[in-house]
Amino acid sequence: GAWEGDEEVFPNPWGPSGPARGRWDFRLDRAGLALIHDFSEERAGGYRFDAHGVLTVDPAAQEIVWFWFDSYGWPPLAPSRGAWDGDRLMLEKSTPRGIGRSVFTLGVDRFIHEIESRPSGQDGFIPIMRGVFHRRG
Repeated sequence: GAWEGDEEVFPNPWGPSGPARGRWDFRLDRAGLALIHDFSEERAGGYRFDAHGVLTVDPAAQEIVWFWFDSYGWPPLAPSRGAWDGDRLMLEKSTPRGIGRSVFTLGVDRFIHEIESRPSGQDGFIPIMRGVFHRRG
């Protein structure tokens, strides 16, 4: 379905921080095996971030895998990988820039998406974004 919500983007090396408005559009592929989604985010001053993703299951590893393509332009060298823990889906990936972590927490009429990063050469994770999304329409 279609979801929209308010986000807070925290200071980070990849783009401006501050409040933002995000939109997600989710749909299953024709075989019902992958969840395809588009994401768009608008921030003050006309800054826009767009992405396209595919979530599916790796049957050999029994993990959720997530391929993510965005307007920053870095191709996914490998997918994020993770698993469900109750109502939370945690996905992580390692890149030359560091480790990225996305957490989706599902509720009855909303979901929360949080992104953290541990840039190469740093010890801990830093928050990148937190958004609360509600079904549109």
